[in-house]
Amino acid sequence: MGTRKELLDYLWSSVINSSLDTSGLRDKVARSESRTDDPFADTGAAIKRILAVGGTSEDIALIQRAAAYEAVFETLYALGDPGVDDDNVFMLHEELLTADPSGLDGRPVSAQLWKAANEEEAP
Repeated sequence: MGTRKELLDYLWSSVINSSLDTSGLRDKVARSESRTDDPFADTGAAIKRILAVGGTSEDIALIQRAAAYEAVFETLYALGDPGVDDDNVFMLHEELLTADPSGLDGRPVSAQLWKAANEEEAP
């Protein structure tokens, strides 16, 4: 990577705005159905439910784009504050799934476990 501007341009084009491409939704559904224990395999069923009640692929793409922006923003913010003690963020993406607090590496049921644990803590 080069300059800050080049990084931000890359993030917008390759991460945020790439979420507007709806062509991969069918593939996500098919992959989720054939590999039911993969990380985020529950996404395919969610896509099917949204489409079944009248949501469109474009609706899903807009939600994905907003989620991608928020994820990029929060990640960039966290890199600066609180930051990383040794400034070693090289290849950090390889450890992301292992940081899932459920221990399930983002696999189906991990979202429900997180939600249930956090609802119990709420007043």
